[in-house]
Amino acid sequence: MKIILDKIDISGNLKNFAQYLEKTDRIILSAKFGDGKTYLLNELRKDEAMQDKYEFFTIYPVNYSVAKNEDVFEYIKRDIIVQLHERKLLENIDLNALFGSVFTFDDLTSVVSFLLSFVPMGKFYDKVYNKFLEIKKKYDEKKHTADKYLSKFANTAGCIHEEDGYTKLIKKAIEWISQDHSLNGKVKKAKKPVLIIEDLDRLDPKHLFRILNVVSAHIDDSDRPDIVGNKFGFSNIVLVMDYDVTKHIFHHFYGTEACYEGYMSKFLSREPFRYSIKYIMIRAFEAQLGEKLGIHELLPHLKHFREKLAGSSLRDLYKLTQFDTDSYFNGSEYCYSKGSMPTSLPLFHLIIYMMESGMPVEKIEEDLRSLNNIIFQISNGYSIQYKIIKLLYPVYITNSPNIEYIKAYNATYNFWLERTENSCKVVVENVVGYNGDAILSIRQEDIEETIIPFLKYLSISANLSALRLD
Repeated sequence: MKIILDKIDISGNLKNFAQYLEKTDRIILSAKFGDGKTYLLNELRKDEAMQDKYEFFTIYPVNYSVAKNEDVFEYIKRDIIVQLHERKLLENIDLNALFGSVFTFDDLTSVVSFLLSFVPMGKFYDKVYNKFLEIKKKYDEKKHTADKYLSKFANTAGCIHEEDGYTKLIKKAIEWISQDHSLNGKVKKAKKPVLIIEDLDRLDPKHLFRILNVVSAHIDDSDRPDIVGNKFGFSNIVLVMDYDVTKHIFHHFYGTEACYEGYMSKFLSREPFRYSIKYIMIRAFEAQLGEKLGIHELLPHLKHFREKLAGSSLRDLYKLTQFDTDSYFNGSEYCYSKGSMPTSLPLFHLIIYMMESGMPVEKIEEDLRSLNNIIFQISNGYSIQYKIIKLLYPVYITNSPNIEYIKAYNATYNFWLERTENSCKVVVENVVGYNGDAILSIRQEDIEETIIPFLKYLSISANLSALRLD
């Protein structure tokens, strides 16, 4: 058996985040690790309406965590330029304006060399090279002393006043994206360029704040200190992290008296956008599990199993949909001391999901015992009694292969395994006026001595290596 979850419907979340993005220039997308932040962003990028309105650029600072401070920003620039090129967004910028604004000839040479190093031969390659040759002839190396002095800062890697050719290249491209244009007779509407800084919660804490400090140093516009902008002119910057966990880390590093909200205000225009699709996925998983095993009514009573699911990350839940429980069995029959039964019975598959969710054997035992107890606590006639007996049939039979009846509350049930050529099912019937011998019934207290032997026999018929049964 395999649980296959169709595409998770996050249209409501997507709409809410789109509205947030429309009105907020600096955003923290906050969710716990593995709760679906990347899934939301991927759906955002694929959404046609969002594609018409925004141009998304994504960088992953986890790749820069071993770099020196002054190198981090160079890596960021490199990643943005590569993405600009891959989308052919460099080809339409004004090279005259770009090359004319570069401070030094060495700087111009480095930018052109960089572009030609990864741009394939073609029209854009020729355009860059020919423009460089043209400007090379006209280039005036005689600069005023003040210009030379300022250029030293403009070309110093990592400097907050840094304004080298690569930075200007990005600025020109971002500016071009942000404006309406007519290309080959077709109108290209302006888009809002958005920079997404992903996976910040995967960083080592000391690297997290180091990179945040580097990014924050380039958020303020040195020409307009009264306005919080960003280095390249992006319309929006989105930091992807767990805002609340980062607060605990911040206080651990800087002390409980340090103002986390004040520190993070540099990155925020409003409260973080808090997000999780984990509980949507849990409901979808439980619904399909209940349907395939016929245990909808029983799931609420599996306390430890549901707690384990609730405590799982989205990635953990996704793993539960990636295996086929049939592959865990050595054969089609579960064998015990005095007989066998098909491994297609629901309990066998439920236990594998319990095991793969990370439940220890004692918690599995407790959940099964709790189910059994229910049939001794409710009145005759409830359908849940039938379903519990059907589910726990393999447990009852393993140690008492001749058992035929179970006494529950004020009723007695007869049950047996019905095999046909193409199927097998447990049949349960209410027996009216039954006065049979008590040795043919299972009592409430018997279950505690039955579950562990059942699991040990099951471990022979199936791969339950994750459970410790010694």
